[in-house]
Amino acid sequence: MNSRFRALFPFGWGNITKLSIAYFFSTLYFYIPVGTLYLQGKGLNYVQINSLWGIIVGTMFLTEIPTGVIADRIGRKRAINIALGLQLLGEVTYVFARGYGLFALSAVIGGLGFAFGSGCIDALVYDSLRARGREAEMSKAMGAIEAAQKLANLLAFSAGGVMVASLTQERFVTAIVLTACAVGIGFLVSFTIEDSDPGGQAGPTRGSSLALLRDGLRLLRENVLFRRLALLSLATIPFRDYLGSLYQPHFVDAGVHPLWFGLALSLSSGLSILGARYAYWLEERLGARLATLLVTGLPGALYLVMAAVSHPAFSVLAFCALSSSMSLKTPILAGQLNRHIESRNRATVLSMISMASGFYVALMGLVIGRVADSSVPRAFVAMGSIVLAGALVFRTSSVQPNRS
Repeated sequence: MNSRFRALFPFGWGNITKLSIAYFFSTLYFYIPVGTLYLQGKGLNYVQINSLWGIIVGTMFLTEIPTGVIADRIGRKRAINIALGLQLLGEVTYVFARGYGLFALSAVIGGLGFAFGSGCIDALVYDSLRARGREAEMSKAMGAIEAAQKLANLLAFSAGGVMVASLTQERFVTAIVLTACAVGIGFLVSFTIEDSDPGGQAGPTRGSSLALLRDGLRLLRENVLFRRLALLSLATIPFRDYLGSLYQPHFVDAGVHPLWFGLALSLSSGLSILGARYAYWLEERLGARLATLLVTGLPGALYLVMAAVSHPAFSVLAFCALSSSMSLKTPILAGQLNRHIESRNRATVLSMISMASGFYVALMGLVIGRVADSSVPRAFVAMGSIVLAGALVFRTSSVQPNRS
């Protein structure tokens, strides 16, 4: 393996690299910058348009645990194949949808696909690394996959803006079709993933679905450190989606030139690539405890900074720093959580945590929205305070797994 290939693909031509490529293509959503305009052109009103994301989130919430159990029962490769196949089917349905009903169906299909992928990706990555004796590199592996997705965001948003510059329905459809084709490529790449690495860690699990769920609940109840890590992950969710909707009015109030609305988003995406790709450096240099405190608490501190600044340039810089800092947490916490979970029910346990996270984010959205109605900076203060409090209250004195 030459040095250039090793630099781009440090895990060789294995599951981590194949997953990175598959999810790079399946994240190339060229039509996102004009998605609302396209739906308006199809006759949907704002209530219907906003409800589509609610349908996706609701579907994921209801199916997180069942899909995690299925992933453990049938094997993670098949679950990822199903996840990307459903995502592709959702995009094809979206292309041909003409009324709200079919758009809603597309959202249900897509949400089900996202639910299938939410737990089994981490599970497959960790078991693939463990089979090679490299489980300590989980943060690095998850960072590589997340960096690939951030790169896809950056390229898709930039190319999509050029692609639909004339704002016609024909251009919109072209962007959607290209998105579906990209997801299709990711779907095909997923079939190259190996389901069982040496040692058989990533294959199907025997045993009842109820037993898998019961064992996951026992792990949360009996393993104090794992429970604390799960609560830390939950309590320090950085509210990325809410930042995406609130930074724009904040920029308006700060007098930021409209050109920077998109440029700031692109710049933060670029920084997020680096953050996700090299987050493991923090763990190597600071140690797991300090690195965990930093990556979970930093977004909270930067929310407070963003609330305090009103200068146009400083507002843009604060947003870029805040948005990109959110890419540091997932790679590090993924490794720490997975060390405590048995291979047989890994996707089930991770899906349980994901389900709790979805419920928490939806509930907090009501609170944050109420605060933002009175003052956007106050909403930033609220989000920052919640994240910082979570990082401090649930910080771990140790991140080493219990050996039993």
